[in-house]
Amino acid sequence: MSVKFYKIKEGEFLRLVETQSITKFIAQESESSPLKFSLVGINPQQRVAYAVRHGRVDELRTWRLDNLALFLKKLGVFNWEVQFEQTEPPL
Repeated sequence: MSVKFYKIKEGEFLRLVETQSITKFIAQESESSPLKFSLVGINPQQRVAYAVRHGRVDELRTWRLDNLALFLKKLGVFNWEVQFEQTEPPL
């Protein structure tokens, strides 16, 4: 069974967090902007993933990791996973 993936605005993401529809959080490093992270929330029971996009364009929103941590902390989220794009350190 595949996972459904949606790009949603920040307000909708907040609503899903408040209703506990999202229970797993991942900060995924951007391919094009190193050390900038997109936020993905997952509902494992429904097999649905939600990524936060910009309000006016259909591109994923990115944060520095410290700012993303503050955003999640304000939502009451204290556990999340961080995934880096590059697996090997640069030379």
